[in-house]
Amino acid sequence: MTSEPYWKNYYVIKADADEIEKNIKHKKFCSAGKDFDLVCFEENKNVSNILISPGSGGHAYVFAELGYYMHGKGYNVFIMPKHGGFTIKELMQRHEDALKFISGNYNERIGVFAEGLGGYSIFYLSLMNELMKSCVYMNAPVIVTEKKFQDAWMSGNGAAKRRKRIFPIAKLLYRFFPGIKFPIRFYLDFKEMVDNKQENRIIEAPLIERFSKDHDFDRRYPLSAIMSLVYTSPPKPISELKVPTMFLVPVRGFFPFYEKNLFNRLPEVKKKIVEVDGGVFWMLSHPEEAANVICEWFKETL
Repeated sequence: MTSEPYWKNYYVIKADADEIEKNIKHKKFCSAGKDFDLVCFEENKNVSNILISPGSGGHAYVFAELGYYMHGKGYNVFIMPKHGGFTIKELMQRHEDALKFISGNYNERIGVFAEGLGGYSIFYLSLMNELMKSCVYMNAPVIVTEKKFQDAWMSGNGAAKRRKRIFPIAKLLYRFFPGIKFPIRFYLDFKEMVDNKQENRIIEAPLIERFSKDHDFDRRYPLSAIMSLVYTSPPKPISELKVPTMFLVPVRGFFPFYEKNLFNRLPEVKKKIVEVDGGVFWMLSHPEEAANVICEWFKETL
């Protein structure tokens, strides 16, 4: 008798985990000479598509419930694999190849929901091509070379204070040892990001505790990947953005003031900003509500 997959026991908040698993398929795409797996909820070739991109550390099955609810709205849904310690430029190429796979095998009506590191990469990619027809970001996007972003990222206590202390040392080490691996927890503390609103904390605290025991999570990234968060300039100015864009901004999120400022600087494309009463992990603790908000935007823009 085989044991249940870890995600079924620990990452499904509300839906029937067996029903989610029954609907999952797997699709392969190639990028940089390697095959990657897309977790997929398939409707049919003619409906619009959604690509989900996770943040640092996490893998596709963290978003299985969210993807399942999106699929229930009538979309083909694909979830990117974990990032695996690659630079932003490398991740941009991987996302572009995934988008080409979807457009070539399904159709070109593709919306992207991206958070954290996935959102950084997708936003940069959206400045240089229009493979995605609409985007939604959470805990993202950012322009990593901007002083405004770096100040926001270094502000506060806990992990922010560690980032401020560690990064000058990391910059020096990067010159000589770009392949040395650092624990992600040195600069991102998932427990610290749990929403302090009690009704959300009750859901999120056990969820994040389970992340720490999940062997499929990324634990360490090479300095080359980490420092790409400081050194990678956008491929084009944000004035070149043509993709309809929505920001989901948790009021107790990572850097809501920076996100709002960046949103206000976007050009006059179709755009929308939505504040949510939550923190960094709102889309996981409230997957059905998140799917409703995101899919309403895609219904309007795809």
